[in-house]
Amino acid sequence: MTRSERRERILAAAAGVFAERGYDAAGMREVAARAGISTPVLYDHFPAKAQLYAGLLQSEVDRLQAAWGELPEPRDAEELFVATVDAIFGWIERNQQGWRMIFAEAPSDPEVAEVHRRGQARATEKLAELFAAVPLSTGLDRSRANELFAETYKSAVNAIAGWWWHNRDLPRAHVVALTTDLLWHGLRRLTLQEDP
Repeated sequence: MTRSERRERILAAAAGVFAERGYDAAGMREVAARAGISTPVLYDHFPAKAQLYAGLLQSEVDRLQAAWGELPEPRDAEELFVATVDAIFGWIERNQQGWRMIFAEAPSDPEVAEVHRRGQARATEKLAELFAAVPLSTGLDRSRANELFAETYKSAVNAIAGWWWHNRDLPRAHVVALTTDLLWHGLRRLTLQEDP
């Protein structure tokens, strides 16, 4: 096995351990065992748990942002909103470990918690960019409004995703439909579009 192949195996194992146990309860020995390597070999690649977590979280946020960047050009604000919600839940469905790492409770280690906070901030920034494409009429400066909506909708969608995590018998299409029905109506009132 090459060094890069071993590193990928370590990252895959670590993603599972961190997602299942959270940063604080995850152990490097467990990561090594799951990767099928010795603990010294793991430390050769990642000298500390914090570095392993930070590198993994960064790659998960990169994947999330890439998924949101692949949205098709919408015809109107509602289509953009529905496509965004579908993209979010699609990413969660394909990357359950990444979702838990990015949006679960922040680690207690202050340095690692800061890495976690920056990862969430990057997700919010990307979502704010998507809101910038929606024509809105608010009393707020547009950039602040985008940030407000991104933070609000991120929290709501994350709460729904947490519920979905424990109710996986419900298909993603139903979760997306329920979420958009719940969240779109309030936002729709702020769009510049005329009611049909």
